[in-house]
Amino acid sequence: MAQNDRYRDRMELSDEAAAAAVQPVADLRVRLEALRTEGEISIRAVEQALQEIGLPGAVVRGDEAAVEFGAGAPEGGCVFGEVRQDAVRVEAGGYIMDGGCLPAQ
Repeated sequence: MAQNDRYRDRMELSDEAAAAAVQPVADLRVRLEALRTEGEISIRAVEQALQEIGLPGAVVRGDEAAVEFGAGAPEGGCVFGEVRQDAVRVEAGGYIMDGGCLPAQ
């Protein structure tokens, strides 16, 4: 059964890629926290925040209660996370085993 979900596991992220993602992760966290506190959670708002910090072409899905996202990081790997009415999560990591930054739905 565990092997069946292996496609969701993340690959390792190189030190260089992790270092290059530090600033975009911090900048995105600030922008998404502002959206959350203003009650402006939407797919379009998250897409715009990603574009503004230089992470275009992201996969963004959800609704006004929660939006998850995944985008290519500057030097490889992904910037991914979620913004909800009660929390913001932004992380950097490798691609998932089946490719891309988020598992298919």
